[in-house]
Amino acid sequence: MIFGTSVSKWLVLAALVTLLWVARGVLPPFIIAAILAYVLNPLVDELADRSGAPRRLVAFGVFLVVLVAIGGLLWLAGARLNAELRALEREGPSIIESVVEKLTGGANIDLLGQSTSSRDLGRRLDVALRDELGTPSQAIQAVSVGFELLLGLVLVFLSLAYMLMDGHTFFRYVLRFVPLDHRAHIERISDEIHRVLGRYLRGQLLLICLMSIVTFSILEWGFHLPYALWVAILTGLLEIIPLIGPIAAGAIACTIGFAQGGAPQAAELAIVYFVLRQVEDQLVMPIVVGRAVHVHPLVTIFAVLTGERIGGVLGMILAVPIAAAIKVVLDYAYPQPKPPRRIELPGQAPPPTERVPEVATH
Repeated sequence: MIFGTSVSKWLVLAALVTLLWVARGVLPPFIIAAILAYVLNPLVDELADRSGAPRRLVAFGVFLVVLVAIGGLLWLAGARLNAELRALEREGPSIIESVVEKLTGGANIDLLGQSTSSRDLGRRLDVALRDELGTPSQAIQAVSVGFELLLGLVLVFLSLAYMLMDGHTFFRYVLRFVPLDHRAHIERISDEIHRVLGRYLRGQLLLICLMSIVTFSILEWGFHLPYALWVAILTGLLEIIPLIGPIAAGAIACTIGFAQGGAPQAAELAIVYFVLRQVEDQLVMPIVVGRAVHVHPLVTIFAVLTGERIGGVLGMILAVPIAAAIKVVLDYAYPQPKPPRRIELPGQAPPPTERVPEVATH
């Protein structure tokens, strides 16, 4: 049969990739569910092995626990998050005006030959930001955004349930379309990618929770910063975007601190975020993620910018693990040649070996 040939099977895989590319606009909920399933699958396997219960039953139980845990967190923090969001929407312009006024000292500013007050400049910046980010206070847009978020959450949890129970069979199904003479290579590469990405994704999820909790504690009780919960959650989420995310998180906190306490508080917040970043890089990341992802910093920057161009924020988040997976494939296809063996003469000391440091990129 024609579909039994190697060429036809590669064409089927190419058609599947093309379909995913065309439908990339609806993929984010499924990708988020796949990441959660990827993180939780080892737990499901471990519980199923130890209990001897059917894996589908264990997977459904883990899904219920996750659903209850997320629902409980939303119930506990939902009221405060809603209050902070409303306050931010109401007081956002005043924050921008306060920052501009403190930076200019309240003096008029000459822009293109026209004199404007710092308050007017702050209002113009606020209008520009609202035009760029949209105005969620409008009723129709708010309903649309709310409906999309609700639909996205439903798709995430529904997909997560199916992926936890049946996701382990998906790879075997896709493997059927790979020609027999290539399956062994695909399985070896997928095992290595699974090892790298599994540790990376689990580490990143733990990092989000850890950074959010630590940042909230410092901002809430150390600085009494407004919107501390929202800023802390954004800090945790932005930490997983290499290079750009931590800078954006610190800038948000410092801007609010500058509006509240002026330059001294902004400087203190900058120092706090710098220290947290160093602790994360030197202590947390080696323990949580280890040396699972070895990607050069320049490759990381290129991957993040390319991911943002293709998939927005989600593309930036997935850029590093995808780059690591590509590196695994390239290392397997083009392995580094082994150095020639040196014949040692009797009484001759072996030459010193040079160790090239590897960079674990966050």
